[in-house]
Amino acid sequence: MKILISETEKEVSNYIKALSHFDDVQITCTNELPDHPEEFDALLIPGGGDIDPSLFGQEWNGTRDVDIRLDRVQITLCIAFGNMHKPILGICRGCQVINVAFGGDLIQDLPEPQNSRHTWHSSESGVTTGEDHLTHIKEGTFLADLYGTEVVTNSYHHQACGRIAKGFDVLQTSDDGVVEFIAHRALPIWGVQWHPEKACFETAREGIADGAKLFEYYVNAAKAKAEEDV
Repeated sequence: MKILISETEKEVSNYIKALSHFDDVQITCTNELPDHPEEFDALLIPGGGDIDPSLFGQEWNGTRDVDIRLDRVQITLCIAFGNMHKPILGICRGCQVINVAFGGDLIQDLPEPQNSRHTWHSSESGVTTGEDHLTHIKEGTFLADLYGTEVVTNSYHHQACGRIAKGFDVLQTSDDGVVEFIAHRALPIWGVQWHPEKACFETAREGIADGAKLFEYYVNAAKAKAEEDV
């Protein structure tokens, strides 16, 4: 079973480490458009910088660290994998990419006090730490089956989903109203604003949502799709 991570390998070591816990998973990392995306069974869009606001019809208003070439690659891949009905998992930036790819928009810079409660902090040594906060999950969803209706998650972002793309539902919000998880109603496409790769297996923390549960759900969906396509 083949998973495409849309970024260079050096940028996604935590994601590779998390996925390496699952058998029969082959990972390809590239920040280019692959020649044959149909050869992959699932797509993962990782965290990273901000998205060019011109791609969702806004003027610049707090956006920074933009790579519009990568934006376009990842948006193109989201549409392609969506058209193939293949699983897509977007994490942090990836959640926002999914929302933009399918017609939604973003809050470019969360206002205070939300910003301080959701962003990250880097020490002089280069170590980055995020915030933890309570979130609420919609009852009767697969996500509630995994985590219950209340769970504490990590947080490393200053942007967030604004208008939600057509066909998607919000399954999880923070206790101050920021969108934390979106899911397509008919397709296997999920966007999570928090970072499951920073809280799973060796990096799991007591009292914080276990990202391994979400990765297992995603990998199982990808394996099911691969078997269906054989």
